Amino acid sequence: MKLTRFVLLLCFCSLSLIGSAQIYVGELLIRGSYEYIKLECSSNVCTFAMPYVDGESTYKVIGDPFSEGDWTVQRELETWSFNTTPSEEKIVGTLTTKNSRQKVVLYEQLTPLSESALQYYEGSYGDDHGNRAIVYTRNGYLHIMSPYSERTMSLKPIGDHLFWTVSGARWQFSSENSEKPSNVTYQDRFSNTRSLQRLPAVTIEEIWIPIATDTLYGKLFMPTSTEKVPACLVLPGGGAVGMDNYEYEARFFAAHGIASLIFDKSGNGKSKGPGNFRLQTFDEKNEQYQQLFAHLQQHPKIDPARVGVHGPSEGGRLALMMAADLQDIAFVNATAAPIMTMKEGQLYAVDHYLRNIGMGEQDIIDIRNIWRSYYDEIIAGAIDPKTIEAANRFREQNDRLFLPPNYVEIPGAPRKEDLVNNDVVDKASEINCPVLLQYGENDQRVHAWQSIRNFRAAINKDTDLNIIIYPRASHSFMTPEFEISHGYLDDKLKWLRQIGIVPLNKS
Repeated sequence: MKLTRFVLLLCFCSLSLIGSAQIYVGELLIRGSYEYIKLECSSNVCTFAMPYVDGESTYKVIGDPFSEGDWTVQRELETWSFNTTPSEEKIVGTLTTKNSRQKVVLYEQLTPLSESALQYYEGSYGDDHGNRAIVYTRNGYLHIMSPYSERTMSLKPIGDHLFWTVSGARWQFSSENSEKPSNVTYQDRFSNTRSLQRLPAVTIEEIWIPIATDTLYGKLFMPTSTEKVPACLVLPGGGAVGMDNYEYEARFFAAHGIASLIFDKSGNGKSKGPGNFRLQTFDEKNEQYQQLFAHLQQHPKIDPARVGVHGPSEGGRLALMMAADLQDIAFVNATAAPIMTMKEGQLYAVDHYLRNIGMGEQDIIDIRNIWRSYYDEIIAGAIDPKTIEAANRFREQNDRLFLPPNYVEIPGAPRKEDLVNNDVVDKASEINCPVLLQYGENDQRVHAWQSIRNFRAAINKDTDLNIIIYPRASHSFMTPEFEISHGYLDDKLKWLRQIGIVPLNKS
């Protein structure tokens, strides 16, 4: 899952003397919520934007934002009047609109940090109330999982060991001469502060796990503890995304005292052997993942009675299938899980894909019917040439279409066994552990609402079930602003505390 970083480019000099852009970051209170703003200057032109509100729309700045005094922005039907004073570190002033007046502070964003500098800040930091902030590097930028805003955001450098985030908070790391900061001070937009101390590092152990004729490569994130700790097997989703995509959850779990195992699928990444996940059925993956679960339970530093499973998308399906088969799974956290047959789920996803690329409704119906016939023919064991002919007529019209392949042989995937497999529903009543389901409201890959209805109807009435739906979120739990849904991680932690996997937070 990736976060888009918006930067504020602003020239801090006379417009006629601009040589290179400078960056400033800030926010405004708009209709009851604080929103990230962007002021970008190049040559002698400046534009103003609110990417989380207006998308890619930009508005020309009238006047000089870099001299003390007034400048304006014509935003849609409103004229916004700014009066600001620049300094070496920030620009401070006021914004006046038709109905309000508010303070504006823009912080200068410094040049990106080097890779070695980023590593200095990485780690977990905790306050006296049991809250933990997790700092990590991804794609060359520093990010933080904040327990206060319950958001994951990039840390934008604005001073010496000082960073700003789009939640309006500043993070000041200690700067003593050591390998890592010993503490960090958090200050929100209202100047409320918290002091956090650096916590013992999570160790990451590379392991090789033999399963039948394959050897799967994994990484075990192990928290520092003198006692046995709970653990979570973090399953991958569908496709060959790669193990790194699942470090996000593993890192979060480990920072809160839960050992976490991620791994490369058969035939992917560093895993070795003749197996190939593309040709494995759900049942074959389920059997393989159960052996990984047993391996995790047997680790000498892990409490075998407190080992659960987390899985996104296909991994969520398999996590629930595992829980129906294994009575010693302590918990299941399934995210964006398709709780229906693969055939049903694929037809739902095809509909949305075609609509998103602008296909007409009649064409969508026709192509969906082609896919329905194709799946039925895989199940029956023979592909009708007329189905491929119908697909080819659309293929000639639009090379972006997702259509059955141009041959009549039964494909290696999807397999008949998966298209009809409905164990995730049929065996749901056999699950006896707590279950947390998380879905994005705008998931166009998995039918969230039907999955929830199917699961609720199938589970045992005594099952401890929690369901959380995130507004405006996609299949990957990204909002339209390219932010991971607020609370996505912290909701997991609250639930794990509620069911007794980790201790309750301090008051």
